[in-house]
Amino acid sequence: MSTTFCLPTPTIKAREYDKKLFQQLRQAGYDPIFARVVAGRPLSQQANIQEAIQPGLRLLDNPNQLIDGLKAAERIAEAILTGQIIAIETDHDCDGQTSHAVIWCALTQYFGHPLDRIQSYIGHRLEEGYGLSAPLAARILAAPMRPHLVITADNGSSDEPRIQQLKAAGIDVIVTDHHALPLEGPPKSAFAVVNPTRADCHYPDKAIAGCMVAWNLMVLVRQRLMVLQWSRLKPAHLDGLLDFVAVGTVADCVSLASSANNRAVVRYGLAQIQTWKRACWQALRDVVTVPVTSEALGFQVAPLLNSDGRLSDAFGAVSFLLTETLDEAKTWLAQLVTQNQTRKGIQQAITKEGLARAHEQVGLGKWSLSIALVEGHPGVHGIAASRIKDAYGRPTILFSPKWHAPELLSGSARSIDCLHIRNALQKVVDRDPSLLISFGGHKGAAGLTIKKENFERFSHLFEDATQAMLTSRDIGPCLWTDGPLDLNYCELAWYQRLLASLEPFGREFEPPVFEVSPCQCTLIQGIGDGTHAKVQFKVPALAKTIYAVWFQCRLDPNGPFPLAVGDTVKVAFRLVIDKYQGNEQLKWQVAGIAHC
Repeated sequence: MSTTFCLPTPTIKAREYDKKLFQQLRQAGYDPIFARVVAGRPLSQQANIQEAIQPGLRLLDNPNQLIDGLKAAERIAEAILTGQIIAIETDHDCDGQTSHAVIWCALTQYFGHPLDRIQSYIGHRLEEGYGLSAPLAARILAAPMRPHLVITADNGSSDEPRIQQLKAAGIDVIVTDHHALPLEGPPKSAFAVVNPTRADCHYPDKAIAGCMVAWNLMVLVRQRLMVLQWSRLKPAHLDGLLDFVAVGTVADCVSLASSANNRAVVRYGLAQIQTWKRACWQALRDVVTVPVTSEALGFQVAPLLNSDGRLSDAFGAVSFLLTETLDEAKTWLAQLVTQNQTRKGIQQAITKEGLARAHEQVGLGKWSLSIALVEGHPGVHGIAASRIKDAYGRPTILFSPKWHAPELLSGSARSIDCLHIRNALQKVVDRDPSLLISFGGHKGAAGLTIKKENFERFSHLFEDATQAMLTSRDIGPCLWTDGPLDLNYCELAWYQRLLASLEPFGREFEPPVFEVSPCQCTLIQGIGDGTHAKVQFKVPALAKTIYAVWFQCRLDPNGPFPLAVGDTVKVAFRLVIDKYQGNEQLKWQVAGIAHC
């Protein structure tokens, strides 16, 4: 498909920032750029700003505050003491995979539960769908030795019918999850539902990932086993599993600003990974950027693991995480790398078609984007939806035919910051209760299934919901920056210190983006596969010339650039540390441009 249009140029805006906090930081002797970046992030409120930015594990919220946590821990401890079969059932994404690793390691390595008394289940995204689905429940019930207890992680909150089915067969189900609950509340047939988003839960942090919920429950199980003086209990604390929690937390894009828990476990987990004790991290050492940063987890490690859940059954990723030998880890890693390359090819094709369809809909005045792709891939279209959402600044849902049921469409939804996507879907259901076969999610992302014949009606109702929840000022691509940067600051040592003091980065605590204006383009030239460019800008006010790389600045290698030589623009840019043959150099990377 030849693409002859340019993506819209975003509005470049400097973030609002807390002026009082900025002054406090400056008076305390902090660098003005550091102070500006921190004051522009919605950090959790701590008396000590340094603890808010780099919290330790002592600041973790008490897991005893999780409703049903103690009840669930007592049931799991009983299963361990009596040698019952425990099944672990988790989601197929990176959060679910790392949750699986946390529970499995806790049960076997810390609590001494026999391997032959543990069963693992992960729903195949394409064959069985999301959550504790009907096919997955049927697999559990068909097992030669049925489990006595099922522990879910990163799913289960919306699966009452299947939980009821398992309960009727004499199987207790403990749900651990972090997704929004359905209107009818927690699944009534579950033995316990450990989910911080429950209205009756007093755990203060609603932003933790599923893997953190699972880890908290295992901490409670350990406490219970200590009280019972379980002879097989290892003396080690469970902080040895926070490397897994760090990966799942970053991959699931939960807040790394408002949640001190998330910042603490990611900081600690990153340090753990770089002890290189696990075979999986040893195998990754030659694949990821070292030292490992939160960005490396998000853009290098997470895509590898997620590719397995998108194209296969996710057990390859879990096996990679849990393997104890370097040779096995390298074998699993090679499979994940190959699979990820396949995923990239599918994603590029879907994204290209999706962007073209989005361009048409925006031209018709749509505030939301509902796109059905005949040749789509339900395991990958969520990534494409995110790219389209960013490009056009509109809530986006990509639909693909459901595998083995082409009369159904499976959708992945991604939202802009000011729209709660699950609430928007609820508005659709309120208008037409029979329209959505299933749906679930949270503020930024959701999944849904509809009948193919109902696509047009759904698109209409979703557009109505979007327009009811937003204003015209909310839509359109917007690139937020940390304001202008004195180019005299652009030195390698300074930027290394800045990054080290701000890590970890993630959702709501993004790496710094700066702006400079006006700039005149003096060169733009395609590089790589032609969708990237080398750009040169002249900054007349500073008598400086900027050399930068601009990734994915055009859709087609032979298509138009969004910028021409001679154009005067405002440039939003990131500073990146380029490492080559042992040398480090500070380079510019264009995040976006706006014509002056």
